[in-house]
Amino acid sequence: MNNQNISLKKELKMQKQTNKRPITIKAGRGVKAKIWENTTENGAWKNITITRTYKDDQGDLQDSTSFSRDDLLHVAYAAQKAFDTIVTEAEASENSE
Repeated sequence: MNNQNISLKKELKMQKQTNKRPITIKAGRGVKAKIWENTTENGAWKNITITRTYKDDQGDLQDSTSFSRDDLLHVAYAAQKAFDTIVTEAEASENSE
């Protein structure tokens, strides 16, 4: 089983746990971060997945968790934007209580 299938299975498992759609942050060159909210009886937390979408030899879109040198700044940007989004949501939540 390749990394792509493992990543997709993890994303589907996280989506089933929350029944919520992830927040998607696009960062260029097909790189995107997804913020997943997880809730249990012990509280809520967020996880991040970062993937790169590409077309395979048949022209079908695929996701990969492997990045080239040229993708790395886009990965860093996606991670920074995901972090900023989580912090902003946490601050808004604290201020509304």
